[in-house]
Amino acid sequence: MKTDETNPNDWFLLTRERLDAADAVRNACGACNSSVELLQESVERYLKGFLIGKGWPLQRIHNLSTLLDAVIQRDSRFKSFADLCEGLTAQFWEQHYPGGDLGEVGADYDDLRQQVDKMIAMILAAFPTVGPSASGA
Repeated sequence: MKTDETNPNDWFLLTRERLDAADAVRNACGACNSSVELLQESVERYLKGFLIGKGWPLQRIHNLSTLLDAVIQRDSRFKSFADLCEGLTAQFWEQHYPGGDLGEVGADYDDLRQQVDKMIAMILAAFPTVGPSASGA
């Protein structure tokens, strides 16, 4: 199957696997650097999928707060996820390169994960026909 970066369904398809991996790492190793990074990448891709579906030209950025600001311009209900995006981005950068303080990375993983589920539900509700890629098999 060939994916298309302009198809929100492809973003949602690929990010679901990333989210499942975050949960698997969490279950196997506890809340750790890898589970936080996978969770951050999943949220990033869900936000990008939402934005792509609303006509946004892809920007290769990783700051969830920046992406959320773009989402809020299109749907103000997403304002409630500002703390989630700020906190998850901060934890992502703490563990992404040596030199960060790892003491709190993942400490609130379960709470973050619950908030992520709420955000995903809102994103997917904006695209009721989410399914297999239109460009794929």
